[in-house]
Amino acid sequence: MGAAIDYTTDVDCTVAHIKLNRPDSLNTLNNRLIEELCDALKRAEAAEDVRVIVLSGAGDEAFSAGYDITPQDESSDPVPSVDELLDEFEAATDHVHAVWECDKPVIAAVDGYCLAGGSDLAMACDLVFATNRSTFGYPGLRMAGVPPTLIYPFVMNLHEAKELLLSGKIVDADRAAQLGMVNRVVPSDQLMDAVSAEVAEIRKMPGNNVRILKHVLNGAAEMQGAKPMFKYSELFDALGHQTEYGKEYYRIATEDGFDAALEYMNEVDKRMVPSDK
Repeated sequence: MGAAIDYTTDVDCTVAHIKLNRPDSLNTLNNRLIEELCDALKRAEAAEDVRVIVLSGAGDEAFSAGYDITPQDESSDPVPSVDELLDEFEAATDHVHAVWECDKPVIAAVDGYCLAGGSDLAMACDLVFATNRSTFGYPGLRMAGVPPTLIYPFVMNLHEAKELLLSGKIVDADRAAQLGMVNRVVPSDQLMDAVSAEVAEIRKMPGNNVRILKHVLNGAAEMQGAKPMFKYSELFDALGHQTEYGKEYYRIATEDGFDAALEYMNEVDKRMVPSDK
């Protein structure tokens, strides 16, 4: 089993390239990848020569399709308990906090799917460059729950965040740019050139000033409630998975398989469950 993260630097060591390295699963986020990603971010942050971190996904299909939600243990209770979910979501958000709190700017270079938890990771980055074949959104919400790091309302306006989160729909890169999710959309063969050009602009700034400005700007979002909402959304995600539709998703995934659960997630008209009272 190879590394879940690939870490390299450019020739003069001023740019650290961190690549999500699970292409066979569309770079979905599992515990091992999250742990290795946090370690890679710490490594880049500690390296004196590194000025900018570039985060990308291996393969030609995805930046990241989100959290790895394939059933892990078919012998267990289909529906995790609240405590199990709370522990899982707390551990599963470490990488987003690591990007947000990193002293150095992080640029997401997105090519392909950037969905669900993968889109949260990209949105936590300081800049997002995407290819014109990339797609964005949070389709996993159709199984129930809340994004465990609710960052969408802090990178777009409220109506735009609701457009995506109340439907779970996926949008193309141009629409994502209109929504404020993406700084620039370029052809696939120009992605890294565009990122390199932006890195060159950032390097004209004093490194310590970039560090200060990143935290000041993130602080503005935090004054609007970003940091508390990151924590609250973990709690509400656990609650959402305990709804009748959330439980049904887990049951189908365990008894009928992941493909059947995805079909249920995307094709069933799910009304509000009426009260028994």
